[in-house]
Amino acid sequence: MSSLLARLNTDFEDATATVDALRTGRVTATQVLECARRAAESGRSINAFVTEDWEGAEVVAAAIDARRAAGESLGVLAGVPFSVKDVIAVAGLPATAASKAFADSIAAVTSPVVQRFLDADAVLIGKTNCPEFAFGTTCTSPLLGATANPRFPGVSPGGSSGGEAAALAAGISAFGIGTDFGGSLRWPAQCVGITALRPTAGLLAAHGQLPGAGGDMGHDLNAAPTGIQGWLQTIGPLARSVRDLTMLFEVMTDAPSTEPPVGDRLRVAWSDGTALGPVRREFITLMGELAEALSAAGHQVSSVPDVFADCLSAYNHLRAVEPMVDHVAAITGVADLISAANRRTIDDSLRASPADVDAAACAARSAQTAARTIFADHDIVLLPVAGGPACDPDGRLDIDGNTLEGWELMGQCRAVSLVGAPVVSLPVGLSANGLPLSVQVIAAPGHDRQALAFAAVLENLTGE
Repeated sequence: MSSLLARLNTDFEDATATVDALRTGRVTATQVLECARRAAESGRSINAFVTEDWEGAEVVAAAIDARRAAGESLGVLAGVPFSVKDVIAVAGLPATAASKAFADSIAAVTSPVVQRFLDADAVLIGKTNCPEFAFGTTCTSPLLGATANPRFPGVSPGGSSGGEAAALAAGISAFGIGTDFGGSLRWPAQCVGITALRPTAGLLAAHGQLPGAGGDMGHDLNAAPTGIQGWLQTIGPLARSVRDLTMLFEVMTDAPSTEPPVGDRLRVAWSDGTALGPVRREFITLMGELAEALSAAGHQVSSVPDVFADCLSAYNHLRAVEPMVDHVAAITGVADLISAANRRTIDDSLRASPADVDAAACAARSAQTAARTIFADHDIVLLPVAGGPACDPDGRLDIDGNTLEGWELMGQCRAVSLVGAPVVSLPVGLSANGLPLSVQVIAAPGHDRQALAFAAVLENLTGE
């Protein structure tokens, strides 16, 4: 059965297929890169890249071809082109955070997560657009302007990893690396019809994210983000298939699996997401149909309408009151080049008293602990990624006559972020106007492979 995800991505091979073609010699790394570059040229109008490095990529691809011809050992991703969101440092390339204030900033260090892909011989082609400092649910930056959705031109590619999502949807990158704080991988993946993994919070090295401690913009590899961002934000991949995500996860982590084998029949809790914000009726219906299909397939399926409901308010409150000290340090001396909206956001974060911040942090920790108890009785939790499909380019989404905008779009994602659990964003249906509707496949913290395995089950289940 052809899955919905496969049908949405039928124009381009996934990274796994590209790996196989390269390994067996059907194509060379240089040829794959040439194809990616042609796609970039034809997709220039989508405005996905802040920085492109085709010359550097050509050198790397040629070296891979020479090593392969010489019979040398190569990394598992040898010759596969990828891109990186420009809030992640790569030495020698601009590290702008999509801000005019850092337009001339060049990173001196490389994120350890990105380095793993380079060590696996993947070919980096550039850095992609996002909102300034990744503050946003659409993909418009002061530095580059707006990124368009190449697959569904009437709607946004989402944010904040919108440039990465657009690059994949346009056939430029074979996979992408972004960040997720409150939904910044999961939401753009839905908007363009691909898949994404938010790994367990804290599993991967956080170093190289911008800004880091003390306002570091890619110069000190020890300067990982602090505060709630250091606690809950994570780097993760976007891809065209769940099997790609699984392969990329194994490259990203060197942690051996201690997870139990994934059985044929799992305990699945699901919610239509309405406890976390308005949800379109068509999406509510889709979630119910998905639950019925899983039950028919032999899984033990339970409705838990208010799952993670207490996490949303706790997340929102802590994020609002915790001082953004890394950002304050980063913009010192260049604040006049930061957008007015983001200056207000940063300034507003400094208004709460230390006692209020401590109380908010305590409440968030308590909500997280309580939320995780569901995994004592369930293996997987399913929730919508959002209340509906991709929003308009201006960031508004109609929910059966009501308009959502801004952070309201990400209520379902933000609540799950506080849980700190691994999440796969996966398209499972289409809206009435043909836009992807995705679910969050959530497993217990540390059970990333279980989330991926069950996402593969769903991927096969959502056929024509």
